Amino acid sequence: MQLSLDNNSNQRDRPSSSTSKIRVSPLLLDDEMVGYENLKEEFIRHLVDGDKRLVRLAVSGPAGSGKTTLVKNVFWKRGIRGQFDCHAWVLVSRNFDLEELFKNMLKQFCFSRREPYPPDDGSNTPTKLRKYLAGKRYVVVLDDICKKEDWDAIKDALPNAFCGSKIIVTTSLSDVAFSSDHMYNLNGLEWLEGLKLFCRNAFPDINGECPYELKDCCVNIVTRCEGLPLAIVAIGRALAQKPRLRYDWERFHNSLECEIRTDPNLFVIKNTLLPSYMDLSSNLKSCFLYFSIFPKDYSVKRGRLIRLWVAEGYAIGTDDQTAEEAAEDYLNQLIHMNLVHVSKWDFDGQPRNCHVQHLVLNFIIQKCKDENFASILSRENNTSRQSLKIRRLSVHNDFSILPRDTDFGGGIRSMFLLSDTNIKTIPTSIKKLFYLETLALKQTNVTLLPKEICNLHNLRHLLAYKCNVDNFVYFDSTQGVEISEGRISKLKNLQKLSLVKVDEKGQILQDLEKMTQLRKLGLTGLKWEHCTELSASVKQMENLITLDLCSPTKQEYLELGDMSYFPQTLERLYLKGLLREFPAAISSLSKLQRYLPNLIELQLVDCYIGEDLIFEASCFTKLTILLIEEFLNVNMIVIQDGAMSDLKQISLSRCPTLMMCPLGMHKLTKVEELTLYDMPEELIARLRENSEDRATVKGIPNQINAEMLGMKYPGVAANLDLLKEKGFTIMHVGLHQGVVRGFRKNGYDMVTDKGEIHVTHKTAHPFNLWDIEKLGQEAGLDLSERADFYKWEYPGRKDIQESQNSDDHTQTDYPSYGDTESYEAKVEELTLYDMAKEMKLDLERILKIV
Repeated sequence: MQLSLDNNSNQRDRPSSSTSKIRVSPLLLDDEMVGYENLKEEFIRHLVDGDKRLVRLAVSGPAGSGKTTLVKNVFWKRGIRGQFDCHAWVLVSRNFDLEELFKNMLKQFCFSRREPYPPDDGSNTPTKLRKYLAGKRYVVVLDDICKKEDWDAIKDALPNAFCGSKIIVTTSLSDVAFSSDHMYNLNGLEWLEGLKLFCRNAFPDINGECPYELKDCCVNIVTRCEGLPLAIVAIGRALAQKPRLRYDWERFHNSLECEIRTDPNLFVIKNTLLPSYMDLSSNLKSCFLYFSIFPKDYSVKRGRLIRLWVAEGYAIGTDDQTAEEAAEDYLNQLIHMNLVHVSKWDFDGQPRNCHVQHLVLNFIIQKCKDENFASILSRENNTSRQSLKIRRLSVHNDFSILPRDTDFGGGIRSMFLLSDTNIKTIPTSIKKLFYLETLALKQTNVTLLPKEICNLHNLRHLLAYKCNVDNFVYFDSTQGVEISEGRISKLKNLQKLSLVKVDEKGQILQDLEKMTQLRKLGLTGLKWEHCTELSASVKQMENLITLDLCSPTKQEYLELGDMSYFPQTLERLYLKGLLREFPAAISSLSKLQRYLPNLIELQLVDCYIGEDLIFEASCFTKLTILLIEEFLNVNMIVIQDGAMSDLKQISLSRCPTLMMCPLGMHKLTKVEELTLYDMPEELIARLRENSEDRATVKGIPNQINAEMLGMKYPGVAANLDLLKEKGFTIMHVGLHQGVVRGFRKNGYDMVTDKGEIHVTHKTAHPFNLWDIEKLGQEAGLDLSERADFYKWEYPGRKDIQESQNSDDHTQTDYPSYGDTESYEAKVEELTLYDMAKEMKLDLERILKIV
């Protein structure tokens, strides 16, 4: 057997040669492995157990997560291999020949027993392999399976002699892993493990101890690696060759993406992703590259991705499935290949939000540049310096305003103005974007769209609104946009339009009557005199799925008539404003159910002035999400048998007279989340442990009493003095600093203006290394004074070294060792304004930096 340490990335694409080669990455030769300890123990237990069946074990995870490392560190231990009669390790290349792979495998089995290769008897290699393994307990590693059909072909050829044999496979494909008997998914190292691995490779000559002046750099770099061992090791070894100067390391961190592209020592990172990318179909590559549109750490909604991919033409409908279903399949494929990660799952088991890791995003962005797929507009990367024709333009949140005189040319297909931008105006030159299909202005400060928008005849999605509240709805929490005088009805391809402010004359409502193709519509500023035009328009929209309607103010009625004109295709209905017909016509909600049998989400804000709200038997059987807010007079909600049988999420907010839990709520067996925000204390008390209504909600997994969310306090305090000197390393300093930094950042959002944040901490060596004052300044806080710590000032604090029965609260027995001080920092808003003035930056950006 020959051990090859070939660095050539093309080796993976070559068929297995006649000589046995085991390709092991040169970055992964250490005998010891950092992290995955519990998973490793479970893997070994299943590998050497006494099960007589043929057992398949799959180690899965994204590229660079340490799959091969984990298996290698187990497989090459004599104590493991010695429990089997023969063993083999085979790299499954992307274009392998099945006959050659079995020949390679058989040679390794023979070599492990010091036996010659079987003589030629006229049978094919798979037959020889099965004959040789008959009656033997074997173990084989199939490294880097990249196709499900390859896995099926190989595993079906291996015999099951009921001798306790094992097949181990490493793969990035979840469907391969799911078909095994035991699956071990590597999601990346824990942060502390990643830091340990990094320091081991960056500082090998000082036993992996990080110099104090470089600790912040190390922490930041490891964070960027997101737990991927291959990236951590590669970057650590690259930095081991550089001078240990803080400035050089900070510069390396700030230009990490560029370093990965240009430093030969880091090519292994992008080369790891390249094979998976090359396996993608043309349309799937485009879907994958589309993640370049979104900034780092951006979690994009599944529905938005589906909409964009369909609009771009990557997913095309057939007789068997719609374009949206095809796009769903594409997303699932990327997730199963571990190229895209799910940030949050929906109640129906579908991904709600997705993202790509930092290093994957870096790979995607470089591919986009190479192929001119998309362009990013920011202060550092202005399109005016780009010579290539722009096809897709993404304006990230550090570009404060889109210039009025910007000349885009006519080739842009899609333009994105992403969240938290300070963009206020859209130039009239946007009319030159003839092929523009999607214009997303979410979370911008744009309030008026030029009339030239109406000349974009290919536009399919126009989404322009800003939510001023993160967690809850509120009546006036969302602002829409006005459209200058122009005929929006000319946009014949428009499918989604939200959120548009209705003009005084209601002209836009008359235009909407001709836009029968709309699937989503959001309108704000609806007055009572608009009812006739609204009903006439919505009645024509036979494909409408989402409808969002809001009155101008709380004092004005939202006139909707009897709502019988709502199309039955409607799945999501959001209503804000008092409904004149609500008490008389649908106080029981039964009529609304008859009109909307397919409704899955219903949000009602300040719609009802009655006292009783009744969900009648068998109503809203498909509803999964219900939000009720500002029903000021409702004192009883009744849920009859069979009503909302599929409901999974309930949110009750600002209903001051609702003192009891909805009657019949215990019958909603599928509810997974209950959120209460700004609700009466009497209601909250009845739902607490051992209270009278506790049994009603006991089975709900997620119960959120959001009473404190969004509230401000005059002060918050934390005692961060528990770390002992024993076993202290510079790594602990960085970890503890992270705790302090995180508490102070969160504390900034929790306290009122001039509020105080107290941090109690030891001050003797080595705890003086924490730089508490500096951390406070980084969080926008000013140190007001140092104060001695008295235990009785913080009654919730119990010294872990004192007796449980001690009632002594004197200063003399505390702290346990060393000096302890309480740092009291005040939030000073003026310092931020001064900083903004000095740096000539807007306050919003300063707060984001902080």
